[in-house]
Amino acid sequence: MTGFEKIATDRTLRAWLSAGPVDRGVGDGLTFVATAAGAQLGKASWILRYRFGGRHKEKVIGRYPDISLKEARELARIDRAQLQQGVDVSAAKRRQKLEAIDMHNVAGLAKIWYERDIVPRYKYPLVVERVIRRHINPVIGRLPVEEVRPVHVDDVITRIVKARAPTVANDALRNLFRMFHFAVKRRWIASNPAYGFEISDAGGTEVPRGRWLKREELFELGKGMRDTPNFGRTNELSVWLLLALCVRKMELLSARWSEFDLEQRVWRLLPSRTKMKSAIDIPLAQPVVDWLVELKIHAAGSEYRFPARRLIHLKNGTPRENRFPHVSPDTLNLALRRLKLDGVEHFTVHDMRRTARTQMAALGVDRFVAERALNHKVRDVEGIYNQYDYFDERKDALSRWAMLLDATSRGESFNVVGLRSMTAVAGRR
Repeated sequence: MTGFEKIATDRTLRAWLSAGPVDRGVGDGLTFVATAAGAQLGKASWILRYRFGGRHKEKVIGRYPDISLKEARELARIDRAQLQQGVDVSAAKRRQKLEAIDMHNVAGLAKIWYERDIVPRYKYPLVVERVIRRHINPVIGRLPVEEVRPVHVDDVITRIVKARAPTVANDALRNLFRMFHFAVKRRWIASNPAYGFEISDAGGTEVPRGRWLKREELFELGKGMRDTPNFGRTNELSVWLLLALCVRKMELLSARWSEFDLEQRVWRLLPSRTKMKSAIDIPLAQPVVDWLVELKIHAAGSEYRFPARRLIHLKNGTPRENRFPHVSPDTLNLALRRLKLDGVEHFTVHDMRRTARTQMAALGVDRFVAERALNHKVRDVEGIYNQYDYFDERKDALSRWAMLLDATSRGESFNVVGLRSMTAVAGRR
């Protein structure tokens, strides 16, 4: 300690502030710090600088003039005593702050980040929520935020890669980086443990998926669903309906019965329920109507076509209400994992729309008709001027596609050549 530090007084502090920005020690690591703007306002910070574990660290003790020189010296003395006991006072302060906002572990941080940063800004926040719930929280959710290290981040993404989900691994890495960056900006933690990781450390460069199920694979899928006792008829119907209707998973699984007119054989899908915010009337082929009638029995009076299986479930022995009034986004994925399909390469629910599109092309369906069946917009100039919805053509195409699926669901063969020629004739009408 210099002699000048020993004689520092409140008058000395005011003189320092009058001179402009200041960063001066007043003894034993206690430092008086003010920016140019703070100095003009007569305000500064008390910072204790110390070494812990061989590293230089800092702890903000408080603000001047709210905390006087005498009070700051006493608080610094208490912190130095804690340091001698092996307590990192800066980390302890952050931990107390996190506990005060219910964010003492990763799961708490994820919840706050999701609510503040994701829900207001993302069009589909549940995509992020699903990665947190399924892949981040089960691995590091209970870990104190300030104790997370790069090795923990690596553990999360390595597990996902081993589960053959490279795209999800990339999403998890991006979410972890943004989540911890969110905490660093607010000084809840000192550094970002996901910093330095690259996409190559997770799932690698993403290649557009091209997976689709061939006819023989659809046969194996149908057989696997019929022969697996715990798969369930409702899950089986959802698979055939997804394929037959060409819709996205949650467009189907969250649908209400009020959207359907079984007499007119049409499903009126509203803009609010589609990814592209584009309404579409989907014609219902006879096999689809039969599946829906059967499904209505399983729905047992629910307003949803696929109601939640259990309204209340237990989590760690505590009753919890379901997050959704309809089946969870994960229900079908988990059910499909129970199937043992011989000779069928791994596929996901997302591959079913690609399967429908490819199989319709094999049936000779016109590309504009097939694209509209998937509720895709016609691109470029033609999309601007061509507002025709191809309803009758889609009705014919989806009917033939559903007939093929219906036969496949029962394990029966079908004259695909005849279907192709019938579709071609319909296209010339």
